[in-house]
Amino acid sequence: MLLCLAQCLNERVDPSRDFVGHIGGDDFLLVLGSVDWRKRLNQLLEDFQAQCRRFYHEEHLQAGCFVSHNRQGKREEFPLLSLSVGVVHLHPQSCQHLDASQLAGMASEAKRHAKAVPGYSLHILDTLSLSA
Repeated sequence: MLLCLAQCLNERVDPSRDFVGHIGGDDFLLVLGSVDWRKRLNQLLEDFQAQCRRFYHEEHLQAGCFVSHNRQGKREEFPLLSLSVGVVHLHPQSCQHLDASQLAGMASEAKRHAKAVPGYSLHILDTLSLSA
């Protein structure tokens, strides 16, 4: 699944303007300089959702979940994998008001909000309000 996600990410970036990095586990970092970044992210969500279907049996797709053993060895129902994208939309005029720690905190907040939504999600924190 991680390789599938990495491929989807690489297909949706412009290598001359964008950057894809793997933070660890299932966390990736994108730095998008492309003007059409929102479109690219929406296409990424669609691409990954379509690609993930091949990893499941039809009955899992129909049910929207699968049953397997959890880490404690008990049978448990798990939802199908989805992608949550947290975005910090930086504006030049707000960058002077942010340090690395604040930016990391905003990225964590955007990710937390995105993950709180069931299924595929995109949450955008806009820094324009910081420059006011």
